[in-house]
Amino acid sequence: MSFYRICAMTLTNLTRANEIGANSYLLDFGPDGRVVLDAGMHPRAEGIGGLPQLEKLKFDSVQTILVSHAHHDHTGALPLLMRDHPGARVFMSEPTYFLSEPLLHNSVQVMLKQKAEKGIAEYPLFTHRELDQVVKVWQACGLERSWSPNGYPDPENEPLTFSFHDAGHILGSTGTVLRHRGRTIFYTGDVNFTDQTLVRGAEFPREGIDVLITETTRGSQPRPENFSRDGLVEQLAEALEQTFAKGGAALMPVFAMGKTQELLAQLHFLQKSRRLPETPIYIGGLGRSFCEIYDRLAARTRRNHSKLRLLDDIEYQVMDGRRARDFSPKRGHIYLISSGMMTENTLSNVFAQEFLAHERHAIFFVGYCDPASPAGRLRATKPGDSVTLNATYGPQPVRCRVEHFDFTAHAQREDLLRYILEVKPRVCVLVHGDPPALAWFQQELAAQAPGMKVVIPASGVEIEL
Repeated sequence: MSFYRICAMTLTNLTRANEIGANSYLLDFGPDGRVVLDAGMHPRAEGIGGLPQLEKLKFDSVQTILVSHAHHDHTGALPLLMRDHPGARVFMSEPTYFLSEPLLHNSVQVMLKQKAEKGIAEYPLFTHRELDQVVKVWQACGLERSWSPNGYPDPENEPLTFSFHDAGHILGSTGTVLRHRGRTIFYTGDVNFTDQTLVRGAEFPREGIDVLITETTRGSQPRPENFSRDGLVEQLAEALEQTFAKGGAALMPVFAMGKTQELLAQLHFLQKSRRLPETPIYIGGLGRSFCEIYDRLAARTRRNHSKLRLLDDIEYQVMDGRRARDFSPKRGHIYLISSGMMTENTLSNVFAQEFLAHERHAIFFVGYCDPASPAGRLRATKPGDSVTLNATYGPQPVRCRVEHFDFTAHAQREDLLRYILEVKPRVCVLVHGDPPALAWFQQELAAQAPGMKVVIPASGVEIEL
C-alpha cells in the first residue's frame, strides 16, 4: 500500500438520508485513528429507524467520539455508539457534559412511555443504568485548546489532535478542529453567528482550514428583508400585548434545552422594562433542570448576562403534574412548554387543545418546526380550517392566533455562506440540511468559489477527501 493511501482521509455520512436527522459522521485517518463526530437520533423517526447507520462501523473500531452539543439529534444515540465501541474515548465541552446526561435520561423515559403506548418492542434502546455507566467515560475539554485522542491537553508530536470552538448555537455548542499530519479539518456542528439573549455568537477559526464540514440547516430560507433580532423581540411583545388585551393566554411550544432558557430570559427583560406586564410564566420540569445547569455554569461560560440567574432572578412557575391535569389557560399567562414541535402527548400538544378553538388565545412558535410534525401541520393550517395534532382528540378548528417568530439558533444562510467564502477551504462538505438547503449552498459556492470542491456526501458511502 502506498504512503498516500495510508495517510488518506475518508468520510462516511452515517446519517440515513440528506436531512436534518440523526446526525453522525465517521472520519477515518487510517492507522492514526477513526473518529466519529456526533451520534444523534432522528427527532421524528421511531425505533431502530431513528438511529444513524451505526451498523456500518465494525465493532470496537472507533477510537474517538467528539460531541458538538447536547441536542438530541446530535447525542441521542451516543450510548449505543459507546456500547458498540467500548474502547472509544468520548470528548465534549463542559456544558455539553452536564446537559447531555439529563437529556438522555429523559430520552429513556420517553422511550419507555412509547413502548407502553405504541408497543415499540425494541424500546428502550438503552437504560438508565447503562447511561449511568457510560457517563463515567465522558471527558469535558476546555475550548480553544489542543487535545490528544488520549485526553491530554497541549500534546506534542501527536499525528492527530482536536480542539473545540464556541459555536453560538446553545450553551456549550462547539465547532471542532481536527489537525492531522499537516492538514486541518473543521466541523461546524450547529452554528449561529448572531448573539441571542444569553448565548453569544460563534467564535470560529477562519484561516488554514483545508476541509470544512458545515451544517446547512437554513439553506432554503432567505433572510427576511430588514430583519433584526431586536425588531423580532418587539413584534413578539406586541403580539403578546394584543393577546392579553383580548383576555387571552399565550402558549409558546419550546425545546426544553436552549429555547426555554433564551425565551425565559427575554420575557424577563421585557417585563422588567415594563414592555410587558409581570404576569406568570410557566416552564416544564425538564426545562427547569436545564435552567439550573445554565445558572451553575453562568460565570464559567462565554455568554451574555452572566450575572442573571434564571431560577433566582425570574418569577416563574413549574408546570407540574397536578397543574397539568387541571390545566385551563388564564388571561395574561405565558406557557413556555415543550416539546417545540408539539410531538403527540407532550404537554404543548395536549395544552394546545385548550387554545385552538378560542379566538382570544394565541399559539406562538419561536423556533424550528419540522413540516411533518404537529407544529408544522398547525403552522400550515389556515385560520378557520381544522387540524389534527393528536389522534386522541381528532380534528380541531383553528380559531386562535397562530404566528411564528423566527428566534433561530442556526446561522442565517447568508452569514454561513460568507463564513465559507472567508475560510476558502479546498473542500467544503455540506451536511445537516434538507435537499433544497444543500442545493442552494452548492449552487452559490459553484458561482462564487468555482475552484472549491463542494461535496454532498451520500448516506452510508465512504468518500475520500
